[in-house]
Amino acid sequence: MSRPVDVDAMPSSKAPVLASHPENVSTQTDWFAAALLAVGFCWRVWLAHATFFSPDEAWHFSLANRESVRLAYNASLTISHPPLLILILHFWRVLGTSNLVLRLPSVIAGTVFCWIFYRWLGVIASRAVAIAGLILVCLLGPMIVMSAEVRQYPLLLMFSAAAAWLFELALSPESSALMLASSACLCLAMLSHYSAFFVAAALGAYAILRILQQRPSLSVLLSWIGGQIVGIAVAGFLYKTHLGRLNALLYQALLPQQYLSGQYFHPASDHLLPYLYRGTFGIFRFVLGQTQIGQLAVLLFIAGAIFLLRQEQAADRSRRRAFAILLLLPFFLNWLAAAAGFYPYGRMRQCLFLAIPVLAGVSVCVARSFRERVAPSAALALLIVVLCHALGTPQDRDELPLADQRHQHMDQAIEFIRSHVAPEDVILTDKASSYQLAHYLCDQKPVQIESTDQGNETFGCRGLRVISTGPTAGQLTPQNLIPALATLHTSGHIWIVQAAWAHGLGESIRSESPAFTDVELHTFGRFIEVFKMPPIPTHP
Repeated sequence: MSRPVDVDAMPSSKAPVLASHPENVSTQTDWFAAALLAVGFCWRVWLAHATFFSPDEAWHFSLANRESVRLAYNASLTISHPPLLILILHFWRVLGTSNLVLRLPSVIAGTVFCWIFYRWLGVIASRAVAIAGLILVCLLGPMIVMSAEVRQYPLLLMFSAAAAWLFELALSPESSALMLASSACLCLAMLSHYSAFFVAAALGAYAILRILQQRPSLSVLLSWIGGQIVGIAVAGFLYKTHLGRLNALLYQALLPQQYLSGQYFHPASDHLLPYLYRGTFGIFRFVLGQTQIGQLAVLLFIAGAIFLLRQEQAADRSRRRAFAILLLLPFFLNWLAAAAGFYPYGRMRQCLFLAIPVLAGVSVCVARSFRERVAPSAALALLIVVLCHALGTPQDRDELPLADQRHQHMDQAIEFIRSHVAPEDVILTDKASSYQLAHYLCDQKPVQIESTDQGNETFGCRGLRVISTGPTAGQLTPQNLIPALATLHTSGHIWIVQAAWAHGLGESIRSESPAFTDVELHTFGRFIEVFKMPPIPTHP
């Protein structure tokens, strides 16, 4: 294999990055990257096995756990995401329904994303940038957690990065097949999560700049145009069949709960610039997993973009500036959508697509700080990761503490329910917790949910009856618990189960009413509690 050639020394931006290989990543660096990737994969597998399902994960699987593909697809239309993950889970479940098996598609996609991200940075930047970027996406806590959950984001990031990487490969050397593959990955990203529309728009603008610079052959250009037409058709299909109809669902069902209200821009109460300022720092904090390091990362990202925009060597100046635009444009597009009230912006998963430009920009700054030397760049990236894990943010509410998510807590709670709740008893829970109960109490089997005359929902499994509050009722509180109990009719006892992200219901009930001071709480970690209600006192 020929020795890599310095991109900046190339006499023309149209010349290939390597003499005989289109990527500026050495074989030696690839071996280190492969070892790093193996560590990241094992970490993700361990986390996928170690923790129980969140309500969202259980909800997603319940939609996929249908008798036919058509029923699974129809069920996917009831959530605010495209159908790809639900359809994958529908077929994947034949391999098993344990926590690990159901999370393996995310683990695999998240790991593949790390490798593609590394290869993409090797093409578009340098070896030092690539290895720094791989360390960040592979080992940062939020990126590991994202890859160990049944969610759409690993697919979104994998296909988005693949679209960008294959586009670069399609231009040098020119390849119509790779250009079509890039467009196909972009379509799959849009079928994974609707934030891919921002990725598509940013990559489309970047592609126009690169095509004007590179002036590829007619066949490559036509392949790109054809891919854009197909992408527009996919977007139109999603809007007609799902996204357009989803607006009514969101406004009727979710806004009454002020769903993500803090992340949406409200012109009546917010000022746009402070809102964007808070949201931007919040995104970096979410991606890095640590508040202070996240704030520093904003400065590193800005410096990285400036490094690219001020590229001094004329031979590569236009391509590096286009890269800087590709890093900045997704933020700008999200700002526009947020200002118009169409999309949230801030510290949350819905903006996780910005992890690609965030970590790429930080990696550029890290590498340029050491004049593109691989070893010190890798060392600084590792230091950032270590500091993020070591310092953490104890007051953070972005993720539940790992100690409270251990699958043993859920296993013990389910065993307690099965051994203490009698068939004539009733289990009362909130809607979010009901997804977890249906998943674990019913052994991952399909559950038939029915509505009651009182607006609640009910299902049964293993001889036990579960009643949950309606979709818009929120979590159980001391204020709404007693009215909810009044709607139940049973000859046995009423058991309260609360999991999801809520905690402290039993203690609140005992402290607010003398009639409930003898309630015996059974807690399993911090976020799962089970207790039996005493007879409700009646007042003359």
